[in-house]
Amino acid sequence: MRGLRRGRLSAEGNAAGRRHDLLSRLRAPLVSAALLGGLLALAVAPTSASSTGTPGTAGTPGSTGSGAVTGAAAAEQPEERPGGDLTPFAFTGPVDPEPEELAAFYGKRVRWSPCEDGGGFDCATVTVPVDYAHPEGATTGIALRRLPAAGPAPRIGSLFLNPGGPGGSGIDFAEAAPDVFGDAVLERYDVVGFDPRGLGESDPVDCLTDADLDEVFGADPTPDTAAERAAAARAPAARARRCLERGGALAGRMGSEFVARDLDVLRSAVGDERLNYYGVSYGTMIGALYADFFPARVGHVVLDSAVRTDGLDPGTPTQQEIDAYARGWAYEFDDVFDDFVTACVDEADDADDGTGCALGSDTAEASRRIVGLLDRLDRTPLPTGLDSLPQLTEGWARTAIGFGLGDPDAWPDLTAALAAALEDDDGEGLAWFAMDEAERDDDGSYPAASFGRAQLLVRCSDWPSTAWDAAVPSADVLANHPLWARVEPPVTDPCTGWQGVRRTTLLVGADVATPVLVIGNAHDRTTPIEDTEAMAASIVRSRFVTVEAEGHGAYDNGNECADAVVDGYLARDEAPEDDYVCGS
Repeated sequence: MRGLRRGRLSAEGNAAGRRHDLLSRLRAPLVSAALLGGLLALAVAPTSASSTGTPGTAGTPGSTGSGAVTGAAAAEQPEERPGGDLTPFAFTGPVDPEPEELAAFYGKRVRWSPCEDGGGFDCATVTVPVDYAHPEGATTGIALRRLPAAGPAPRIGSLFLNPGGPGGSGIDFAEAAPDVFGDAVLERYDVVGFDPRGLGESDPVDCLTDADLDEVFGADPTPDTAAERAAAARAPAARARRCLERGGALAGRMGSEFVARDLDVLRSAVGDERLNYYGVSYGTMIGALYADFFPARVGHVVLDSAVRTDGLDPGTPTQQEIDAYARGWAYEFDDVFDDFVTACVDEADDADDGTGCALGSDTAEASRRIVGLLDRLDRTPLPTGLDSLPQLTEGWARTAIGFGLGDPDAWPDLTAALAAALEDDDGEGLAWFAMDEAERDDDGSYPAASFGRAQLLVRCSDWPSTAWDAAVPSADVLANHPLWARVEPPVTDPCTGWQGVRRTTLLVGADVATPVLVIGNAHDRTTPIEDTEAMAASIVRSRFVTVEAEGHGAYDNGNECADAVVDGYLARDEAPEDDYVCGS
């Protein structure tokens, strides 16, 4: 149950606040190794903060230890410029030569042409080796979409984008760029999105079928009989075997290390000496690995809302350790669920129509009713009226609840869908909700670039197996947290039987000459600020910025200071002090 060890790598849901419908999809689902058996949104209580950005004066240290700035110095920041106190930096030192053994791929300038769907974007494909250890072998194409720099300010270069996931489409992210990035950035960069190898508009890898994905999202979270438990135990290895047989060499080489190396070929293809990059959520893994592999090639790199990269084997856990971790995640799940029910009760009270919250009058009642619903669905699924998903099973309901709890903006829709199932035995609403969150079309198909397509390939490549994968909490822990035990159940490791290439850089230690900007929200329930801080600590001379805000993704999330810090870094070569704090 890797979710216990890496529970911070949990469900991302559509956690970008839905500022733009497309952007909320771009920050795609980030999951733990429990793979949809663990869809936990993490609650962090908000704290008060000032309204201006200030260097941190106490608390956790960042990666450079540059020292605190006094309150008097902080008070001197100009009020008219959120995120003031940014100081210039310069790129120093030579860059490394491009590898001679990869001369067939480096230095080949990309050939842009107008995209067929227009919109002022250019499209291209760059060829990379499937296996960098054997560049003479098979190749694959990486699809790019470019929004040319608007000017009139001097062009800096290309800014590559990755929205996370894993499996999010950089092509789609580039399309959303005019609504995401500030004018100062759009004027000075060609914004370039790419679909990671094997996904989306890049050469597709034929690995997981639509039926495989239905099997994952609809899997029984509580196998009751010996036969059901045996089937659940066999399923991951069989799925991994089928995937690698269908997908061949590319399917076994989809991990973030390969994507980071692809990114350097893309940098060379656009003619940039150094890489400029904005990666959010799981996209920070790619950026951190790039900095580790190519420290002299690091240019303007922003890592927003980071995941932990530590993949070292933590050893064999005791049952006491397993239960302690499990209780921690269970209590945090319970806190999120309590917020969900409280929002329902408060909305009903505001409506003042006497109906009350459809889920119950309090958290305990709502939990009992939903547990009862899931147990009933395990025995007798509800009809949905949908041709491609005619029955709402416990697994599909669990998918809806797990993803939905991670996205407060979706809570009203989730409440309505649960109420229909509880009160009217109508499974259509929850089925639609689950399909929407899983990116499943009503005809049963899944998009080529999606979390579902990428999760097995990338997850199993990026996270080596450990003894924690088989960890199961004690029965009393599950009994004391019954809803969590059904939405976050201990499941067979989804990477059982995986024979693809595994990540070897298990501890990032990038020593870059110029500052990397690492930024995150203090109250992010998806990638907690402790994980973003840990990534900053792994990159020498990085600048760590905490934003006193909620939501997933600090940039373009409504905080003027955070936007000013990122825009100043990217467009004006200005960076804040380490341990900087942007107020609410």
